[in-house]
Amino acid sequence: MINSVYIEITNVCNLHCSFCPCGTATDNENTADNSSTFGCRTFMDSKLFETCIAGAQEIGATNVYFHVLGEPTLHPGFVHYLKKLEQTPLKLTLTTNGTTIERTGRQILASSAVRQVNFSTHAYAELPRETAERYLQNVLDFCSLAIIERPDLYINLRLWNVGAKEASSWNSYMLKRIHETFGVEVTPGHFCSRHKSFNITGRLYLHEDTRFEWPSIDERTGKALQTRDERFAGTCRALDTHVAILHDGRVVACCLDHSGQITLGHIAEQNLAEIVNSPTAQNIKEGFAQHELRHPFCQTCTFCKRFK
Repeated sequence: MINSVYIEITNVCNLHCSFCPCGTATDNENTADNSSTFGCRTFMDSKLFETCIAGAQEIGATNVYFHVLGEPTLHPGFVHYLKKLEQTPLKLTLTTNGTTIERTGRQILASSAVRQVNFSTHAYAELPRETAERYLQNVLDFCSLAIIERPDLYINLRLWNVGAKEASSWNSYMLKRIHETFGVEVTPGHFCSRHKSFNITGRLYLHEDTRFEWPSIDERTGKALQTRDERFAGTCRALDTHVAILHDGRVVACCLDHSGQITLGHIAEQNLAEIVNSPTAQNIKEGFAQHELRHPFCQTCTFCKRFK
């Protein structure tokens, strides 16, 4: 049963991380209205968002995310969407780069819909040090406040860059700041594939992982790129535990399919239950159950190697 729906309320981001296909950020994200489009960078409008959360409830999902790509807190209607979510049983897992947390933190803590916040602090390794340190301080301040005001809130400080050479200095600095802030010492090198999460205090965790490569296929031929690790055997949790809806309403099988290469339907034209039960969706899901990667997009994916 699908229990999570990724709703990409925007694909706009204010960072230019080398590991992310998000592309060019806009300088106007804070002044745009809900229908604004910056080239292919878009903010999901309110009507479409309401359709998405209604669809999530119809299929029995209990959890939503506000992203596939993009920084959700940049959406001009972000707080409004939190309030809409509060009117439903759905709970939000918010993944954010944390750059706006000084401005949005209070609203996030005040929202009963927010169950978990994931901070992508590995992004700071590519920023000027002074800027990175300022963003991290804002995130740590939010965590300290959350421990007092929202002890029920799960928070992950993500360092998804283990093994990346350029990340070593930043990671060491961040672990030092965690120790100084919370009195808990986390030593570098404790990460392993079976131990990725380290409890700092309460429901605050450090979550480490290696980088992954975003899957892609050659749109001109529809075939998997030969430069990637093609394979036909494997499994995935797409269409089993989750499905994703892109900023323009396209429903895709996977939370990594940011360009809609496995588009199953459109949420504004068909209800979500029909889409996830379509022959195409069921064929892909059946393949996963039989340890077969049937779609060319899946055959380029290295993330599925993490599932045994």
